[in-house]
Order: sequence, then C-alpha cells, then structure tokens
Amino acid sequence: MKSKILNVSFNEDFSKKSYNIHIGTDLILNPKIILRKFIEKRKIIIIHDSYFSLQDNKNKYLYKFVESIKEYSSNVYLLSIPGGDKTKDIFHLNKLIENILSFEIDRESLIIAFGGGVVGDIAGFVSAIILRGINFVQVPTTLLSQVDSSIGGKTGINSKIGKNLIGAFHQPLAVISDMNVLESLPKREFNAGLAEVIKYGLIKDISFFEWLEKEYKDIIRLNQLKLQTIVTKSCEIKAEIVKNDEKEKGERALLNLGHTFAHAIEYFGNHDGRIIHGEAVSIGICLALKFSYFLGFCREEDLKRVANLFEKFNLPTSFNNFKNLSLSSAKLIERFKFDKKNKQNQLTFILNKGIGKSFVHNNVDINDLTQFLDKEI
Repeated sequence: MKSKILNVSFNEDFSKKSYNIHIGTDLILNPKIILRKFIEKRKIIIIHDSYFSLQDNKNKYLYKFVESIKEYSSNVYLLSIPGGDKTKDIFHLNKLIENILSFEIDRESLIIAFGGGVVGDIAGFVSAIILRGINFVQVPTTLLSQVDSSIGGKTGINSKIGKNLIGAFHQPLAVISDMNVLESLPKREFNAGLAEVIKYGLIKDISFFEWLEKEYKDIIRLNQLKLQTIVTKSCEIKAEIVKNDEKEKGERALLNLGHTFAHAIEYFGNHDGRIIHGEAVSIGICLALKFSYFLGFCREEDLKRVANLFEKFNLPTSFNNFKNLSLSSAKLIERFKFDKKNKQNQLTFILNKGIGKSFVHNNVDINDLTQFLDKEI
C-alpha cells in the first residue's frame, strides 16, 4: 500500500510556512528517509508515551524508530511520560523542561513527540517555549492523534480551571502517521479516536459520513486500506480549515464540535480514566446535535443517524453512559464559561443545521441551555 503525503500550508501570519503529513505503513520502522534533513548532526530529544518501551518486544515501534534516527544523529535522548490527561499539567511540563535543558540543547536541536494526543500536546508546547522556541516533529501513535491533535499546531496543557487553557500555536516540521502502530492500540482507545473521525463528516462532508456508515465493519476490523482512507480524509478536511484560520479566529472553531460539552464532562470525570477524551467527544457531539434539534436547527432523523453511527463503533452517546459523574445543569454551565470559544462573556457552541453543516452559534441563551440540560441529565 502506497504512502500518501499531504501538505499543510497557512495563509495568515506566516503564509510561506508549510509542512507535510506522511500517511502510510512501515513509516515508523524506517523514518530516516522522511526525517534525515531535520535530524542530521542535531541533538534529538524523543518524548514518548511510557506505553512504548525499548525493552518491550511487543512494542517494536519505538526501538526501530530510535535505531533509525541514530543513523544520522549520535546525540539521541529519550524522555518517557504517561499518556493520560493528568500528565498535561505544570508539574510534568516543568519536569520536561529541566530534563531537556540538562542535555545542553541549542536552537538547532529537535524534539520528536512519539505517542498519542497528550504526548503531542505537551511535547509541542515544550518545543514552543524552550529557548523561546525550537523545532519539533509529530509521530502520532493513536487514531485520535493521527486524525486530530497532531495536525494544526495547537499545543498546550490543562489548568485546574479547565482543559487546554495554557498553550501556544506551534507548527511541527512534519507529521508521520503509520497505520501499523494502530494495531497495538487497546480497542477502547481505537474506538475513541473514531469520534473525531465522525466529527469531520458532521462538520463539513456528508459524503464522508455516509462512507463511514457503509464501511464501519471493515474499519472495526482494522482494514489497513480503510484506516489510511479515514486518516487521509480527516487530515484533508482539517488541513483545509486550518490553512485559512491558523489561530482559530473564525472557521477553525468548527473543529470543536461537541468539545464544549466534552471538556466539561472530562472535568467532572477528574481525568481518572472513567471516561477518556474520545468518549467524551462522542457524548459531546451527540449532545450538540440534540441541542441543535432542540433549538430547531436540524431534524430528528439527523440525531438518530448520528447516534446510530457512534453506537456501531461502541461509543457512548449520552450522559446516561456515565451516571457516576455527579452532573447538573448549573455545574455544566459554570464549566462552559471557561470555554476558549466564548467572547465577551457570551457562551458559544458549535451546532449543526444537518449532517455536514456545522456552524458557530454565538450568545447562546442560558435559559434554553438550562432547559435542554435538565432534560438530558
């Protein structure tokens, strides 16, 4: 199966900036062709998910990747961090910074993020701020990170107030997405990544949504060709949106469909593993469609189709899937106030006028929202 290369470019703050997303098989086992010009004779810091180990034979990917990098750099350092959302905090950020500085890096050094979305977010943020910014490469190893978090340059950590409130826009030099590594994912993690895949069809491409409805069985079976198709299509849609709105001043906000609900759900889940990001997004998207219907923007038929597709991928669709989160409409609305999309103290949600037709809905009425949430919880 041939690899694909997508180019991401920007028309805003630095119009000449671009990088490639490499999508295919066996890319992690032999990355030197892609990365040689970035790694040759430089100090390389690989920040990797502790799920991967050089000593663990079932995870050959990190070992092979490191050995390939060492062919062009004699200074390769590895730092391991847990992949859970609790890692995205000031403590782990500061620990990473001090460890990286101890390697006597310079501005020609390169950070490589090898792992899922959490690793990519915090490694990207470290590279954005250390020495006032050095280059980094994304090697996403989960479906969610391949189709979403590794693309577009959003990096950051969580605060005690809310998710992803501390960060920077910092674009990678390249992204390497290898379909083989997805076979090492726990089934729950793989399914969670599909929530972000479905999102792309919902916001902009009904034909992609319909394709997912048709091909879901092969996707569940990890058919390599179908996996490459969903990663490629997701990246194409995101790249098209991001290139015109790098700093999320307009259309890029559509990529947050369901995330206002999802981030609040994660907050009340205390990031303790009861609910993971993709599952929260799944519930959040279904709630966004239900709220759209409640406000008269879309049809009940759309709700049923969306919920049905999430259920086919064994993903949760309502608060009822997680009854132990102690939620209330008042608590949720208080969380919503910290959402990054809000402007002038007015709540903003991404809603739908149908499948493939997302839009930004500003100044959401609190009474409408309260009535809706009281019905759903």
